[in-house]
Amino acid sequence: MLIQEISLENIDFEDERFRISEELESSPLMDSLREIGQLNPVLLLERDSRKVIVCGFRRVRALARLGMARALARTIPEKSCDPSRTFELALRDNLSHRQLDPLEKARVLFSLRNHFAVPDERLVQAYLPMLGLNPHENVLRSYLLAHVIQPALRNCLKDGRLTLSSIEAVAEMPYPVRESISALMGKIRLSASLQKKLLGLLDDLAGAAGKPLSAPLESSEVSEILNDSRLSPFQRGEKVYEVLYRLRYPRFSAALDRFDAQKKLLCLPGSIRITAHPFFEQPGLHVEFDAPDVERFRYLAAALREASQLPESEELFNIK
Repeated sequence: MLIQEISLENIDFEDERFRISEELESSPLMDSLREIGQLNPVLLLERDSRKVIVCGFRRVRALARLGMARALARTIPEKSCDPSRTFELALRDNLSHRQLDPLEKARVLFSLRNHFAVPDERLVQAYLPMLGLNPHENVLRSYLLAHVIQPALRNCLKDGRLTLSSIEAVAEMPYPVRESISALMGKIRLSASLQKKLLGLLDDLAGAAGKPLSAPLESSEVSEILNDSRLSPFQRGEKVYEVLYRLRYPRFSAALDRFDAQKKLLCLPGSIRITAHPFFEQPGLHVEFDAPDVERFRYLAAALREASQLPESEELFNIK
């Protein structure tokens, strides 16, 4: 490899076949180049026409934005390089000093498969472990799918608002539904488990009503929650999930409301917790409380005994 100064005019900025980075704009890099100049050369592929960037997409763009005319570069001749091997060179260079985010891993796998004709078997056996991923065909499928989904969903994955498994589920839905889901996730936050449950609720509600999967999200109750600026994204997510859950299980939700209303009538201290059997499938109650000392224990036991004599306590055993 030769190290030399190359005019930016001789570099093809449009050819991104070896690109790995998702974000090409970097303010810290701009500041570094402005203050102390270029420390590390970029890697270019030498060819008869303009040179192709192999490593250093962000550095070259930053130099151009700063008005620099030349870049310090190492060059390798195109004729003596296998394209897939050259891409792997760029990949290993990136992996040597940073962790790739999910979208960058998706870009790598998509490029290897579609631009460099690497077979799926080799992607699974060699490149998934190199990227820190489980060597399984389903993992490859998920990442390839993540690269081609619409920008709004890609942003949800990048920001951690949707997991890769959720993205895979959403990607199979009609385009208008995907738009509704991405708009929803732009306003809420859910744990990975709640994401899966929410998508399942939407699917169940759509099947039962014979309407589009996004129909429940268009209700006034959901819109009111999403537009409530007093709530955090996580609070909005939990409330939207609760609304959908009640729509999916109206009888169970109504029973829970009656159960909670009856508990309030007992006027018990908050540290006493009374719960029914899951889904009210069996009669009976579960009661627990925390007592840091014997005085508190006696007080809570007395309060519970007094509440047990009230007629309202009997109703807790009859809710279905």
